[in-house]
Amino acid sequence: MKIQVLGSILILSLAAGCSQSDAAEPVERTEKQEESPKAAGFAKGEPAPGTNPGDANQPLTTEQIIQETYMQLNTRVPFTRPNTLPVTEGMHLTALTKSDAKSYEITFFETREPIPINNSKLKNLKEESKIATVKAKEYPSAEEAAEQTGYQKATPGANPPVDLGHGIAGYTDAGAGSTYLQWNEGRWLFASKAANPDSGANAETGKKFVSYLEKTMLPPPDQGSVHLDGDEPESRNHTIKWSKGNVLYEIEQPDGIVKGLQIAAGFYKESAK
Repeated sequence: MKIQVLGSILILSLAAGCSQSDAAEPVERTEKQEESPKAAGFAKGEPAPGTNPGDANQPLTTEQIIQETYMQLNTRVPFTRPNTLPVTEGMHLTALTKSDAKSYEITFFETREPIPINNSKLKNLKEESKIATVKAKEYPSAEEAAEQTGYQKATPGANPPVDLGHGIAGYTDAGAGSTYLQWNEGRWLFASKAANPDSGANAETGKKFVSYLEKTMLPPPDQGSVHLDGDEPESRNHTIKWSKGNVLYEIEQPDGIVKGLQIAAGFYKESAK
């Protein structure tokens, strides 16, 4: 009888051991799947840079990348931003950002391959990859912010006014080996500087941009100014500034003044929403 009982216990023990072994096996396979290596350079589940998380093969739009760029900022300055940016067809938009409580600075680039925002590779890009730098800074008062724009009323001088078309007159001046042309549109001052007084570069530049601004709206500022290089409108020697409340906005070193104005016009589209 004892032999039969011991035999039964032994059989039951072996059966239980086999059952436990079979139950543990699927768990072991699952753990091995989770430990499979990740794709190099990306966190698990992270989309490739410059692609849409909803579709890994669909690049982000310019507007989506602008939004992602602003999410990188740590500042209390209002996030007024361009609605779009002039990006060459086939190129990818990216950016470097800096910010503190009272200011931010964003340098936008276009690259042949997608590069994540604030990636260290962006610090080594050539100047031609830069689209422009956009800045915003908070001042203690609206008056102080407006002072930074350099806005003034263009007034007649000794020289006859220059007809820039569309009912707008520009006024010329000279000094330190350069000539200057200024005119106003709304609360904006436009100032063009040329080194050669006889070239007519200022007048030519002024007429082009008065015509351009008939079709393009800039953001309505408290005060604003656009400083142009009349000799080289395709250079980066241009600055656009405007104040809104106690915040000064600035576009520096655009890739040509037309791109600078296109970026500024993007701010108008954003504020008009």
